[in-house]
Amino acid sequence: MLAGSRRLSSGQDTAAAAEAPPRPVRAMVSGVLGEWPSIYLELAKYRLSSLVVFTTSAGYAMAGPPFELGVLAPTLVGTFLASASASCLNQAYEIERDALMTRTKKRPLPSGKVSLPHALAFAAGTGVAGVGILAAFATPLTAFLGLSNIVIYSAIYTPLKVVTPRNTEVGAIVGALPPLMGWTAATGSVCGLEPLALGACLFLWQMPHFYALAWLHRADYSAGGYKMLPLYDPTGKRTASYCLAYALALSLVPVATSAVGVTSAMFAVESVFFNGGLIALALRFRQRASQGRARALFLYSLVQLPVMLTLLVFHGERLHGNGHAAAGEMELTDGLLQPPQPRDSVGDLVARLRDAGRELCAHEWVQSPVLEVACPVVLHEAASGDRGLKSLKHLASNIVCPQTSARREEDNEYER
Repeated sequence: MLAGSRRLSSGQDTAAAAEAPPRPVRAMVSGVLGEWPSIYLELAKYRLSSLVVFTTSAGYAMAGPPFELGVLAPTLVGTFLASASASCLNQAYEIERDALMTRTKKRPLPSGKVSLPHALAFAAGTGVAGVGILAAFATPLTAFLGLSNIVIYSAIYTPLKVVTPRNTEVGAIVGALPPLMGWTAATGSVCGLEPLALGACLFLWQMPHFYALAWLHRADYSAGGYKMLPLYDPTGKRTASYCLAYALALSLVPVATSAVGVTSAMFAVESVFFNGGLIALALRFRQRASQGRARALFLYSLVQLPVMLTLLVFHGERLHGNGHAAAGEMELTDGLLQPPQPRDSVGDLVARLRDAGRELCAHEWVQSPVLEVACPVVLHEAASGDRGLKSLKHLASNIVCPQTSARREEDNEYER
């Protein structure tokens, strides 16, 4: 009877195991390696480091094709490892303070899951590997920026958090470096308007993002002994004013990039929506500071950043090449009309997407009551570069927007 019960129980266990849902990959890995993978990921602040990798990839893409996987992939890996090193050193410095904060007390070091020497060895290993990979596969300048990121974040920004509320600006410098690392990996230089635009976007975006976060966790920061702006701002007016000021400053970047020819004018047009949302939420936060309004601003900023960087790259003039022609058109090169040069596959795809977008966008058919020209993209092109020379010829004959041109051709055909 007992043996039969055991056989029945064994059969039931087998059936239950067969019906049980598959174990998550993370749980399977943990079953083999224990908790170490999750511990290392926490020491690396993998969510933050993943965001850093994304901004680095945006910087690389901003430089335009050709895209070399043999350079891009090591650059992203090296950047992640450098960010992991900086994050781990930050936690090593703040063990005692992290233990006092609800948000951070379960981290590996304050919770005792890993020893300090072990964490420092992890930081050293990831730092050396990251900078080494950047030096070997990207450029020495990229490696230098990666090393600077580690030093500024762990040795300057982290100690300043208990010294002055202005530590946030120093931290924002760290956040502005990764897209420059991507740019230097592609170009070998930090010079140019594009890296300036990338750095400005990241620096200015971080301010409302982090000030909203600091307001949400101001009690925790107080318990940890940190000097954050919201701790000196009981009403929240000053914190919200800073958020609004930086959001307004960020809204000027797309206008500037369009004006100087770094991006097409459509980036400025589209920024009205994604930057307008940030300004609206910052203004709402300023009208009445509350947890809910600070959280809304913080969460929106997480969505806004990838949208902003994606559109910045997409509308970047270097991505699709200056003056690319549509199918069948001639390109103006050195003052002469010549057959269009073959494009990189990525550049060709971007060109097709942009042309399709123009067909759908209202700015192609909305006209001024005085002039037959109200297209901001064409007006922008008319003010810069070889594309401007082509557009000026169209402007001279009052044929700019495709719909206007098509209507005139139909009228001429009817008259004939």
